[in-house]
Amino acid sequence: MSMRYLHLVRMDVAHDHEAAFNEVYDKEHVPLLKAVPGVGRATRYRNPSPTDPRYIAAYELESPAVLGSPQWKTAAESGRWPTDIRPHTMNRQIATYEWVGCSPELTYKTPYVFWVLMDVEPHREALFNELYDTEHVPLLLKLPGCVNVVRYRTGAAGVPRYLAAYEVERTDLPMSKAWNDTSDIGRWKPEVRPYTYNKRFIVGERI
Repeated sequence: MSMRYLHLVRMDVAHDHEAAFNEVYDKEHVPLLKAVPGVGRATRYRNPSPTDPRYIAAYELESPAVLGSPQWKTAAESGRWPTDIRPHTMNRQIATYEWVGCSPELTYKTPYVFWVLMDVEPHREALFNELYDTEHVPLLLKLPGCVNVVRYRTGAAGVPRYLAAYEVERTDLPMSKAWNDTSDIGRWKPEVRPYTYNKRFIVGERI
């Protein structure tokens, strides 16, 4: 079963409900959703960002139609999640992404994922995708600790159009001088970066 889609759910939770949130998410909510036909792997991440939602759940999907299925809707409304947990969540950002380039799938071999979200001006979008796949990512993959990269695109409103998931072995790598210097090599810096905007950089630790 090909999993070309990634459903990303980002949210915060009231501090006095955080323990229950994690317990129910791991023991009830995710297992119920993973059992829905068309759902592949599901993973959760936590990040220390002061400006982005603290928690991320990533569900691999065979098709976006899974989200509209009766099975998904039933699973989402089962257990303690809808009554005991959901009312205490906030700052929710939800989008479904389609695979667009680089590695065909996530490997789940690292404890961290560096999520990079951004938009690009339309007249540079073709070059953005070309250089991302053929130059920018191949250079970053040469850095020790950068294991795999998968790129996605969404049409969801209110979120950046592009998402790159870098599977990394260390939290400090994406913010290191080596990473920044490598990112500046080639055509990316002069020909693409000036035309990107609405960027988010999130290092998530797998829970």
